[in-house]
Amino acid sequence: MKNQLARFILISLFIGTNLNASSQIFENELIIYVKDSISKEAIFGAKVVLTDISEGFVSDEEGKVVFTNLPKGDHTLSIRHLSYKEYTTSVTIPLEQDKPVLIFYLSPVETDFDAIIVEATRANRSIEDLPTRTEVLTEEIDEAASMEPSKIAHLITHSTGIQVQTTAASSNGAVVRIQGMQGRYTQMLKDGFPMYGGFSGSLDILQIPPLDLRQVEYVKGPASTLYGGGAIGGLVNLLSKKGDKDESLLHLNISHIGAKDFNAFTSRTFDKFAFTNLASMHFHSPYDADNDDYADIPEVIKFNFNPKFFYRPSDKTEFYLGANISNESRTGGDMFLINSKEADTTHFYLDDQESRRYTSQFSYAHDFNKIHSIRLKNSVSSFERQIQLHEDTLSNITFFGGQQINSFSELNYNYNKDKHNLTVGFNLYTDAFMEEEQNSIGIRNQSYLTNGLFLNYLWNITEKIMLESGLRSDFVQAKSDQTSTEGDLFVLPRLSSLFKLHKTLSLRIGGGMGYRMPTIFNEESEPFAYKNIQAIDFNNVEAEESIGGNFDLKYQSTFGSDNILLTLNQMFFYNTIENPIRLYSDTTGALNYRNSDGQMISQGFESQIKLTVWKFTWFFGYTYTNAFYSNSTANESLILTPVHSIKGDLLFVEDNKWRIGWDYEYKSAQLLSSGLYSPELFTTGIVVERTLNHIVLFLNAENFTDTRQTRTESILSGPNKTPQFTDIWGPLDGFFFNAGIKIKL
Repeated sequence: MKNQLARFILISLFIGTNLNASSQIFENELIIYVKDSISKEAIFGAKVVLTDISEGFVSDEEGKVVFTNLPKGDHTLSIRHLSYKEYTTSVTIPLEQDKPVLIFYLSPVETDFDAIIVEATRANRSIEDLPTRTEVLTEEIDEAASMEPSKIAHLITHSTGIQVQTTAASSNGAVVRIQGMQGRYTQMLKDGFPMYGGFSGSLDILQIPPLDLRQVEYVKGPASTLYGGGAIGGLVNLLSKKGDKDESLLHLNISHIGAKDFNAFTSRTFDKFAFTNLASMHFHSPYDADNDDYADIPEVIKFNFNPKFFYRPSDKTEFYLGANISNESRTGGDMFLINSKEADTTHFYLDDQESRRYTSQFSYAHDFNKIHSIRLKNSVSSFERQIQLHEDTLSNITFFGGQQINSFSELNYNYNKDKHNLTVGFNLYTDAFMEEEQNSIGIRNQSYLTNGLFLNYLWNITEKIMLESGLRSDFVQAKSDQTSTEGDLFVLPRLSSLFKLHKTLSLRIGGGMGYRMPTIFNEESEPFAYKNIQAIDFNNVEAEESIGGNFDLKYQSTFGSDNILLTLNQMFFYNTIENPIRLYSDTTGALNYRNSDGQMISQGFESQIKLTVWKFTWFFGYTYTNAFYSNSTANESLILTPVHSIKGDLLFVEDNKWRIGWDYEYKSAQLLSSGLYSPELFTTGIVVERTLNHIVLFLNAENFTDTRQTRTESILSGPNKTPQFTDIWGPLDGFFFNAGIKIKL
């Protein structure tokens, strides 16, 4: 009897102890489901973080996240997803309910989440439901701002298939190349406005600070149907912050090679009004990395002022008025002359440039109801630039300068229902350049007037099949002081499709046509400072026309674990340009742009891997590019185009504490204009950020392998041993580090 009683007591104690332990485990567990507030479907890939303890996971295919062994007490919970509004709340552990399960419903982003969507395809859809393949950067913006606070060159290259190419050694001008094609085939947008290009083309990405950006979008491949000519290779759209919350940001930076930055952004809301402003100053001393008495990095003084005003009288109406004022001085060449010394027979080469930009933006949006809406937009831009080269021992000076005035106006109507989205609209685009001084070859004024009609239709055929079609008709009149056109008509169809083969697998197929009008403002003209570049003869030079497409397969899964997220993306691309325009020299030394026989073809593929494990995210991207001119007799590879390139980074993020990133890039040998090949390149760098409440301290070591072109060859290969006509195939600055502070108020 005693043995039975003892056995009963022991069993009771064992069960009680385990029940108590189970209770403790149960109390310290939290299960969260994240769902769409409209469809009530699970949201895959949402980042759920307990910010006070920096613990976070990614939701799986069921929208599920599991936390275990949580400390008791109050915690702050944050849920973020690219396509939804951020949700923040507090939870108390243990929960006052039977089961530790919470369900949160996120609201889709109802603003113009993607200017490519709203301003072009005009479909208010998340990126996962867009047939047009679009890449979006958000969190990378802050990291890139620590690396290059004064410009977006480093930010732009975060995607595979994107190359920033230096156009002139002394000024460090640069263009964006997509899928191996020259920079003139990439269209740059800001908030859906095509403000950049032309005479400013080689300076654009060098003059835009990233502090006020909230999103960067890429459409690779033919995109002329979206915004008209110029987007044969694709487009990059920069989206700025919209003044929907109060914040102030200060960004101070200094580098050991002479860069100093002061950037300030503020955003304020007042009932129905809102205001934002970006003010930035950038100073860079001339830097001679190889001690050859020539500046590898020019002296730069730059100011930027970008105020914006918003008025939202109701939930259905928004007015927006913005401006941009920028001024830049850029001086490269002989270090002796940059330091205000007199020229002599040894020191004579100087590249002195001044530029000013004044831009206005206006936008009106009104939703009559959930189905019908209209949008009206207008932008006017004035860009002035002067280039002055002291180019030889005889004190000969090449001068080129002028003013480019652009305007863009658009009115569109949108019809939006669950399965159908139709947009029709009209836009007017003007582009006029007026040269500042007479020269020996005459004034090279040129102007373009483009009237465009467009239609875009998105159809959700089923929940798993979406179709997007577009049609644009542009009528373009062009003239120079010598010749003019009666008008060219371009009809540009476009078709994209999305197939959701599985909840983890999707397929996109798309293609379209494009065009680009001839102009003297191409990257080939920059090394010459436009000396001897002849005006376009519109009677004998035709517009370039293109057709291209891509095939894209995407796989995304958590593999049954809510803290492991894997994304695989495989894209194939093909683009061809009929009668491409190239620069030719005649026996007198005159340089003319003319159509060449045959085609320019760019083909290849991009492979991307993105893996998130716990607080680590690893990205790896490989691009194979085969770009060449082809005619009946031979193929000629494009210069400065690596066949193989690799980009990648490894990022560790502990929310509100640490951000540590390591990036790397490899480029295979590049064909040069001399017919020789450059060496292979490998660069790598690391950035470290430490957050202390409202202060972020950062240190960035860029290219710490000190890879640079001047380790292999001198850039002084032009006439009279100047850098003017040197192909730039590698970094010129070599290793540098910068450090600074970000203050969030």
